[in-house]
Amino acid sequence: MQARAKLLSWASWMASRSVVVVTSAWLLAELTTSPLINSLLTGLQHAPAFLPLRRNIRGFKIFFATTILLELVVACFYFELLPTWTLISLTLGIVFMASSGATTSLLPITGIIIKDSSIDNRSLQRSSDIGGLFGTFVAGICYPCFKLFPPSLLLVLPAAWLGRKSYEPASAAHSIHKQHQEGTPPLDQWCILFGFCRGALLSLLPLWILSIQGGTSIDFSFVLGAFMIGRVFERYLLPGVSTLWAYVISALLILIAFYPGVPIWLDIAVFIPLGTAITRIEFNLIDDLQIKHLGLPLCRDILLRSLAISAVFGSLTMGIVGQLIGVSHSMLLVVFLFSSTALITWRWCPHQATIN
Repeated sequence: MQARAKLLSWASWMASRSVVVVTSAWLLAELTTSPLINSLLTGLQHAPAFLPLRRNIRGFKIFFATTILLELVVACFYFELLPTWTLISLTLGIVFMASSGATTSLLPITGIIIKDSSIDNRSLQRSSDIGGLFGTFVAGICYPCFKLFPPSLLLVLPAAWLGRKSYEPASAAHSIHKQHQEGTPPLDQWCILFGFCRGALLSLLPLWILSIQGGTSIDFSFVLGAFMIGRVFERYLLPGVSTLWAYVISALLILIAFYPGVPIWLDIAVFIPLGTAITRIEFNLIDDLQIKHLGLPLCRDILLRSLAISAVFGSLTMGIVGQLIGVSHSMLLVVFLFSSTALITWRWCPHQATIN
């Protein structure tokens, strides 16, 4: 029962984070059609990974405060109380604050979740994806219909009790955890490479749906929700697929999704197996890190920090390319990135080319 309550609280927090991401992304896409400015959103989401932020449970309070600030910005947009440039600046600033709070509190909260329970990486990730899926649909539906409805604030409340607990790592990994809690976790080169591709994939997605596909925030939530559905059912759709083949499958699916003239319903269908392939790569990277005898909380922190740093460069690259050649053509560049990474994995990381 305690494990179930922990996973429920974790899923609720992930849902709240998803609402913040989706709402801020669509709000920025409505405020400006500039690919470069829209790509800054992904960059600022991951910018805290560059900073020597001490891992602390108090970061959860910062995230909680940003959910309130985001609702105020949406209210100002709804009632046209502030100029556009001010709303853009506030949105970007809130995204940075929310990410900072979530980043600093991730390691201790993960430790609290798995402490004295049988929760492993896959059950934790599945809970994250279910929460993210729920938050994505809530944000997509509530944003256009009830702009003043505070779903992110309500969803973060069930996880608030975690912020009052303390986390002490297991004695076997205590010194390693203590070392990185004081500063920041190390980086992993394969996680960095994957993060660059992932950041490029998601950076211009809201703008692509709005300007190229002529969609709405509900369409965006359906595409992102399909991605999350694929993550939730990863073990059923692509069990045991190697990292190499996950990259190859991702490249083919991205080519189908972003090929000019493809209807939005096909994009939604394609993003289900795409989410599965992306999740399979993440699981394989975590398994590789755990071979080095690192605890699960630290392994997840290493993965997420590496993904965050490289995603900044991936998103900014896509923003610049999109500004120069247009959003439609720049999205096809992602196919090249995933294909190239598959070749690099095959050449320099042969153990990732085998079935797990």
